[in-house]
Amino acid sequence: MTIPSGEYGFQDVTVQMSLGNQRRVSGTLALTSGQFYDGHRTSLTYSSARVELSPRVSIEPGLTVNVVELPAGDFTSRLLSSRATFTVTPRMFFTGLLQFNSSTNAVSSNLRLRWEYRPGSELFVVYTDERDTLTRGLPDLKNRAFVVKMNRLLLF
Repeated sequence: MTIPSGEYGFQDVTVQMSLGNQRRVSGTLALTSGQFYDGHRTSLTYSSARVELSPRVSIEPGLTVNVVELPAGDFTSRLLSSRATFTVTPRMFFTGLLQFNSSTNAVSSNLRLRWEYRPGSELFVVYTDERDTLTRGLPDLKNRAFVVKMNRLLLF
């Protein structure tokens, strides 16, 4: 689908409801409706969500659904995500992010260890990959990375 070049203005209206972080389940639910290029977009989003399973374990679900109506054609895109965090100590935690994007037909994951071994000095170990879900069987690997980063605070 091609959108003609030119100048576009966007106006939309958003209604949202937020549940505070002091609750066991928190997050923001938002409904947005308005202009999108020379058409219309309606969006439903659940973000900044957090479900605390215990003081050390939490899950952060997310959802965005965009329904777009354009003269060139209509489409719906979905982004589903979930992040899990396990806190080992106040200075060390593991996080994992799993995400599905219907626009690219991709599933991506990101696993990260963060350790503050001294105040202001950290070690990060990160694994990430992206897979194509259009293939039969196991999704095909599109991208993969393994990164180790270490920083050290120097005081003068």
